Amino acid sequence: MQIVKIFILLVLFINFLIAKNLNFLSPKETTWINNFKNDIKIGVTQIPNQVIKSKNGKLKGFSIDLFNIIEKKLDIKFKYVYFNSWKALIDAAKNNKIDIVFLAQKTTSRLKFLYFTDTILSLKNKLIVNIENKYNSLKELKGHKIAITSGSALEEYLKFHYPEILFVSTKSELESIKFVKQKIVDATVIELVRASYYIKKLNLNDLIIASDITYDYYLSIACNKTLPELNIILSKTLKQIKKNKLEALKLKWGYIKDQKIFFNKQTMIYISIVFGITIPFLIYLQIMNKKLKREIEEKQKALKRVEKLRDSKLNEMSQIISMIAHQWRQPLNNLYLLIQTHIYNYKKGKIDKQAIQYFKENSKKQINLMSKTINDFMEFFKAQENKNYFDLKKTIEELLSIIEPLFKKNNIKISFYYEDNNNYTLNNYKNMFTQIIINILNNAKDALLERNIDNKQIYIELQNNDIELIILIKDNAGGIPEDIIDKVFDPYFSTKNEKNGTGLGLYISKIILEERMNGKIDVKNDRNGAIFKIIFPK
Repeated sequence: MQIVKIFILLVLFINFLIAKNLNFLSPKETTWINNFKNDIKIGVTQIPNQVIKSKNGKLKGFSIDLFNIIEKKLDIKFKYVYFNSWKALIDAAKNNKIDIVFLAQKTTSRLKFLYFTDTILSLKNKLIVNIENKYNSLKELKGHKIAITSGSALEEYLKFHYPEILFVSTKSELESIKFVKQKIVDATVIELVRASYYIKKLNLNDLIIASDITYDYYLSIACNKTLPELNIILSKTLKQIKKNKLEALKLKWGYIKDQKIFFNKQTMIYISIVFGITIPFLIYLQIMNKKLKREIEEKQKALKRVEKLRDSKLNEMSQIISMIAHQWRQPLNNLYLLIQTHIYNYKKGKIDKQAIQYFKENSKKQINLMSKTINDFMEFFKAQENKNYFDLKKTIEELLSIIEPLFKKNNIKISFYYEDNNNYTLNNYKNMFTQIIINILNNAKDALLERNIDNKQIYIELQNNDIELIILIKDNAGGIPEDIIDKVFDPYFSTKNEKNGTGLGLYISKIILEERMNGKIDVKNDRNGAIFKIIFPK
C-alpha cells in the first residue's frame, strides 16, 4: 500500500513538472501535445548546414539542434524520417505521410497543404557559374541552361519569372553543382552556405559567384495542414527560445549576418535608394500585417473546426455504444440468471451432467448473441473503399434489426414501406449509405423526444421509378421551422442546443452523398413533420 502511494505521488509530481514547463500553452494545447508527444514525424533531407547526414546515418545541423531545443521545451521526442531528395520530402508532406517539414520556404502552392511558423532563417541565393563563363545576371542566361533542384521553391519562382531560360531539374543542389562543374549546364542558383559546403566537399576551384538574385529564402518550420494545433504549439515554443540562443545556433552553423556597412559614396547611394522606397515598403508591411492577421484567424477557425469534428465523432460513438448496450442488456440478464441458477443448484447438491450441459449450451448461446451484435456493428461501420452492388431493401431491414430496439425503448415506431416486385439494387458504398440513414433516423428520434410527441412515428419508404431510386424518411415531429429549413445542410448549423449538437451530421451526409455517392438529398415539411428525400440515379 505504501508503494502505491509513493507511485501516485511520483506521477503527480511528474505531471506538475510537465505542466510547469508547458505553462506557455493553453490547457487544450498541453493535452494535445501530451497525447501525440511520441508520434510526431519530421521529414528531413540533406540541406547543408540545416541537415547533414553522416556516413553512419547520424543527423546533425542547425535544424537538428533547433528541434533538440524544442524537444526539451515540450518534453517530447520527435521521429525523423529521412528522404533522398527534396521533392520526395515535399510529396510525403502533401500526402500526409509526415507531420513537419524541418525548414521550408512559404509558397502559394505549399500553403494548400502546409501551415508555416514565423521566419527562422533568412538566406540569400546566389548565381553560381563556371569561372570561364561571363554571365553576370539571370537575364543574360536567356536560352541557356540552369540546373535547379526539383520541387524546390526556387524552381517554382524561376520558372515563373524567367520562362525563357532552359531549366534542368536535378535531385539535389549537389547534383546541380556537379552539372556546372562538368559544363552540362551554364549555371545554378544556390544559397551561399550550401554552395560553400558542396564546393569544399568536391574540392572545386573553378566556380564563382556571378551575382545575387532577387529571390531570397525566408525559411520557417512547416506543419501539415491537418494539424493546426501543432503549428500553433511550435510557433509558441519558438517564441520561448531566447534571441541570443538562436543567434548562437546560427553562428555555430555558419549563418552569420552581413558585415556592417561603412558610409562610403556607394553606401550613401544605397541609403538614398532605401529612403526612396521607405513609404511603399511601410505600406507593404501594413498589407502583410493584415495578411498575417487573416492567416491567424484562419488557423483559429481551423482549430474550431477540428474541435467540432471531434465532438461530432464522439456523439456518433456515443450513439453506437448506446445501441450495443441496449442489444446486450437481455443476453447479459439471461447470462446472469443462468449463473445464479447454477450457483443455487450447486448449493443444493443438484449439479449433474445434464445441468452442466444445459448451462454450457445456454451460456454459449447468450455469448454468441453478444458476439454477433459486435460483428454486425463492425460490418456496418467499417471503412469501404470500393463500390459494390447491394439491395437497398435488405440493407435497410438489416439496419432496422440492429437499431430498432433502441427506438422502441423510446416508444418510437418505425414503419418500412416498399413494393415487393420492384428491384432496389444499387451499385454504391453500402456502409456510407447505412451511416447516412442512421444519422437521419437519429435526428428524427431527437426531434420526437425533444418535442414530447405522444404517438411517435417514423416512416421509411422505397420507390423505384425506372430512372431513380428514392428513399423517403418522414416523421411526425412537427417539421423544421421554415426560417431555418434552408440552412440544415450548412456546416456547424444545428437545431439542437450546443451541448447535444455539432451541426456536422447533415452537412457531412450531404457532402458524402453528392461528392462520393453521386446522389442528392433535400428536405421539406408536410403537415405532420419533416420529409428527407434521398435520390440515386440508375
